[in-house]
Parts: sequence; structure tokens; C-alpha cells
Amino acid sequence: MKGRSMAKGTKFDFNLFRSIEVFVAVVETRHVTQAAEMLGMTQSAASQHLKNLERALGVVLIDRNLRPIELTKAGVVLHRRAVTILGEVEGLLTDARRENSAPLPLLRIALLASIATTLAPALSVLARNRFKVPELSLFASLAHDHVTLLRSRRTDLAVTSGDLFEIDGLVRYPVLSERFLLVTPKGFRGPLDDLAALAKRLPLVRFSRETPVGMRTDQHLSRVRVELPRVMEGDRSSVVMAPVAAGMGFAIMSPSLLIDGVAEGMQIDVHPLPIASFSREITLVAREREFGELPEVFARCCADTLVAAIQSRLPSLTAEHYNVTLPPA
Repeated sequence: MKGRSMAKGTKFDFNLFRSIEVFVAVVETRHVTQAAEMLGMTQSAASQHLKNLERALGVVLIDRNLRPIELTKAGVVLHRRAVTILGEVEGLLTDARRENSAPLPLLRIALLASIATTLAPALSVLARNRFKVPELSLFASLAHDHVTLLRSRRTDLAVTSGDLFEIDGLVRYPVLSERFLLVTPKGFRGPLDDLAALAKRLPLVRFSRETPVGMRTDQHLSRVRVELPRVMEGDRSSVVMAPVAAGMGFAIMSPSLLIDGVAEGMQIDVHPLPIASFSREITLVAREREFGELPEVFARCCADTLVAAIQSRLPSLTAEHYNVTLPPA
């Protein structure tokens, strides 16, 4: 009787879940604007959710005088509990889906921003036609965002450039292995066998240090003892590629990073790197035992779609530069 009277007397605001979700996103991105973009809402809406949460709890969670934002002591405590709460809610929904014989009601996929445009149509068709998914939500983001999205269970699958071994309970399907290449303006006739000599003619347009590609490239250049000045950098492949196409610099990029720019009409030439080669792996990751054969089928679709796009947009490249790492069907 006591439990029943509590249930009757308790008025629960389900918007609290959304406010908690916004709070976790803000904490993990350290920016209200980025968190709002990730959750598909306006900055003002995200800020209002934070205010509502603080009002409901009667505490201040975020020190708004600091940039980037920092948590108060109450905020630190809530963040630990909030991640657990969101995980439990998503686990409850997953269990309900699994027990229900109806098709998956919603599938959320985080995609590397550089290949999201290429993959979105094929994945949408696959979700609708083969798995009868009525609603598909796609997130275009950077690889380090995928850790946050998966850990907080705000995405079901991620097509990413890392294995994400810091998260337990994931299954991984390799999609594509690709080497990094030297990218120069169309028709450039300068030195291509010495990066230092090339940099005297054209600066290196880098991926920013905050991106996984930028960190990997900087580490590799340091490893092979090549020091190049920092002149221009960007956080997205098209931003890096545009100055190269305009004759303002050269870049170090992999085949899949070039697809969008070439599709937009950017004119470039591609050459082997004149230093020891390095590569990146594109992988599809999903939570274990939750989606049956779906992750493997989606991984194969990603591989087939990327290879077709590379062959169409960059026909001069061969299997030496990229290869599918999934076993044959």
C-alpha cells in the first residue's frame, strides 16, 4: 500500500531525463553550443535545460565564469550518477526492444564527418529495406565524440577511426584500412620526394591537433623526424582540402578523407608519401549482443559503399592505397 500511495502521489517530470542528457553532453564536450549541436537542439534550449535541472535540484552544477566550463562539487557528483542513470534507461529500452518481436523502432548511428555524406543514403536504404527500421538517426561527428556518444548510450553504432578499447562491452567490425597520401594542387610541379623541400614552396595544411587525424599525422611526422611549420589547419577534411585545391598548400590525407572534396569539384593530385607510410582503420563498433546480425551487415555496407566511392572519385588509386578488411560474404 505504501508503494502504491507513493506512486500515486509522486508527480515525475519526464523532461528531467532530457535535462540530465543535456547536462552530460555539456560536461563531456565542455561547451553548451557543441552539446546542443550533438543533441539536435538550439543553444538557448540547452541552456534552459541546464537551468531547469539546477532549479529542480536546488544546486549550482556548472561554474559559468570559467571557459571552458568547469563543474562545481555538486556537478561532479551528479555527472557520475547521471551517466549511470542514462545508461540504465537506455538498457531498459534495449531490453524492451529485444523482448518485442516488432522491428527496431529507432536506430542511431554516429559517423565520421568525412564519410557521413557518402554513407548516409546507403545506410538509410539498408535500415529501411532489410531491417524495417522506421526511424534512423545519423550523427556526423569526429572520432573522439564517438566515445562520449557510445558511453552515454546516445548512439547504437559508430563508424569510427578508432577501436574504442576504453569502452567495455563493444563488438568491433573492421571496415576499411587506408594509407595516408600526399595531396597537392592540380598540376603542381614542385618537389614531391622531399616534404621539407616541398614545404618551402607550399605550406602543409594540417588537421588541427584536437582531431584524431591531426594527432596521428603530427605523431608520425615527429616519429620520422620531419619538422614542418604550422601555417594553416582545419578540423574537417573539406576545410583542409579547399586551400590545397586553391593552390595554397599541400596536405596529408587518406582516400576516404578526399571523397567529399572531390565530389564538390575540388581539383587535386594524389601521390605516395615520400616518407614511411602510415594508415588508419575505419571500424564499426556496437554494443554486444543487442542487435544480432545488424552491425556486421552495416559494416559490410559501409565497406562496399566507401570502396565504390573511392573507385569512382579517385580512379587512380589502387588496392595498395586502401583495402576492405572484412572477410568475404
